[in-house]
Amino acid sequence: MASILIVGSDAALLEGVAQTLVGAGHQVVVAKDIPEALETLHGRHPLIALVHCEELIARAQMLHSALAHGGALLAFHCDEDERYTLPFNVKRTTLATLRLPLERQRLLALVRYIENRAHAAGRESMEGDDFPMERGEHI
Repeated sequence: MASILIVGSDAALLEGVAQTLVGAGHQVVVAKDIPEALETLHGRHPLIALVHCEELIARAQMLHSALAHGGALLAFHCDEDERYTLPFNVKRTTLATLRLPLERQRLLALVRYIENRAHAAGRESMEGDDFPMERGEHI
């Protein structure tokens, strides 16, 4: 079970993605932007951050210390949003860019891969680091 942070402004899309991840047994926190996400986490570190490209372009530097060791940053954009091109320094730290909601199965495969990678490296920070059930969480 991975702890996953999802950040973006499209509430309906994020709700659907969060339900898919919760259905697969993961803990999910949803926030509309990175500052809200950091406030909601209260210093806890998710294994995975799934962040809308627009938010990454604006505030990627704020997320660097938020992820757990062995964690990964995933970017996403919506089907009709082709205009987002991540800057090189953000692209370099991003494991993958997804087109949601079309690539939900790819998202689940990436989450399994990141979990296995963290487990193999002996980084069990995804366990016992439960997310708080407070404002900003939609699940």
